[in-house]
Amino acid sequence: MSKRLRYVLLGVAIGLAGLVTWSYWFARTLNPRIRARAVTALEDRFHAEIRLRSLKVSFFPLPSVTGEDLEIRHKGWPDSTPLIAIRRFSVITDYASLIAGRNHIKRVQLHGLEIHIPPRGASAFKETLLGGEQVESGEPGHDTAHLPFLIDTIQADGTVLQIAPKTPGKEPLEFDIQKLTMHGVGPGKAMFFSAKLENAKPPGLIDSQGYFGPWQRDDPRATAVSGKYTFQNADLGVFKGISGILSSVGSYSGVLQHIETSGTTDTPDFSLKRGGNAVHLKTSFHAIVNGSDGNTILDPVDATFLNSEFLCKGGVVGVPGTKGKTVSLDAVAKHARMEDILQLVVGGSKPFLTGDVNFQSKIVIPPGPSDVIDKLHLQGQFHVASAIFTDPKMEQRLITLSNRARGISKSEESQNQAARNLVASDFRGRFVLDHAAVSFSRFSFEVPGAQIRLTGSYQLESGQIDMHGLFRMRATLSETQSGVKSLLLKPFNKLFEKDGAGFQVPLKITGSREHPVFAVDIFHHEFTLQ
Repeated sequence: MSKRLRYVLLGVAIGLAGLVTWSYWFARTLNPRIRARAVTALEDRFHAEIRLRSLKVSFFPLPSVTGEDLEIRHKGWPDSTPLIAIRRFSVITDYASLIAGRNHIKRVQLHGLEIHIPPRGASAFKETLLGGEQVESGEPGHDTAHLPFLIDTIQADGTVLQIAPKTPGKEPLEFDIQKLTMHGVGPGKAMFFSAKLENAKPPGLIDSQGYFGPWQRDDPRATAVSGKYTFQNADLGVFKGISGILSSVGSYSGVLQHIETSGTTDTPDFSLKRGGNAVHLKTSFHAIVNGSDGNTILDPVDATFLNSEFLCKGGVVGVPGTKGKTVSLDAVAKHARMEDILQLVVGGSKPFLTGDVNFQSKIVIPPGPSDVIDKLHLQGQFHVASAIFTDPKMEQRLITLSNRARGISKSEESQNQAARNLVASDFRGRFVLDHAAVSFSRFSFEVPGAQIRLTGSYQLESGQIDMHGLFRMRATLSETQSGVKSLLLKPFNKLFEKDGAGFQVPLKITGSREHPVFAVDIFHHEFTLQ
């Protein structure tokens, strides 16, 4: 063997020995180095302390990394719950990223991902112009720190997102996300996500796609989010007293603590379980959702059913010391029909009253297990113009009442076709609905020639009426009769004239909505009006 060959073989042997030594060192230190690399990246991105129980690197069949029990805790935050916790994860990458430090990851699979958003951050609140009151800001944060990896896809089914309330002692807002996929997770940009989650109340499936980020490490609530959603097969029967299957579509944008959303809902079979008939209820809405406590401001909600439309503004908010949310709305009728409201509230094949209604009310529905109709509180006013009673007997009573009030006697009525036509009535008043009973104040009921002023109550479920007031008409007592009766009654006219009315007596309306009873009190004797 030549001397040159021996030197070559020696060099090769030394090289192989070095390669083997380096390979052994590389293999032995690969796990710690990749662990240190990942931990450093997470520490910088989240300004956090990282706890990782185990990490394992594999080259076959594909280069990958698996790990267990990863916790990310923000530095300086004493919260007992980690900002992010992952029970188990697996990462699929390439040899260049695993060995040479290239920052590209093809796929990340997360199991048991929990994200806890604490009530922290410099821009979590802003000052209002009045009194320095703090409210949630809708402005996104400006944190420029970013994760030094480009991740093609993250799959994180079974994720729990929990947003802690700003008020100590309140329950956190929690989202259980059944399926979650994120794409394009990279330096300083928003990631695209697709999520499916089961809404707790009312139960139904929410399907959403949109953009999330960039993550604001010192102010997580100021992380931007936007997208669109569909909500299907939401069973309203979970709320006692109402029923129907709701669907909704819409879009949203903002930050985690302040999300503005617009959309529509469709409930083809909405009904009050102890009320009337089912109606097709549709709404369009704009809302602001407070991610700190789940409070929702509705401004406005446009609701339509049958031939009626109502405009509502208000909110669904928590009340200190009370578990759950209270619905509080101001509602006005844009255009509405009395028969539509009666279909929903009372039901039946034929509403007993029809006509245009002008309606304004404060609506309050407190939380609790009671039926909606029992805890619903309304306070407002109404006006039903040109109301027509559909019951022929009731309508005939009103025709007779109007004729007598205008001085048309019974004999004149039989000879005058116009006096036998339907009478349009006019209702107006103030009301309070509480515990399924309506109390009326300053309630007036008018027909041509006469006015009835009443106060009292009406029971929604039983239909019982208990109203008391005054019966006033334009004609005098003698003018309601003809012939000898009219002459005999003339001396008594002055006894019943009062405050510009030709005839005024106390009136009582009792009975039920199907069979109302009208009675007047004359000289302490009650007479029923037939």
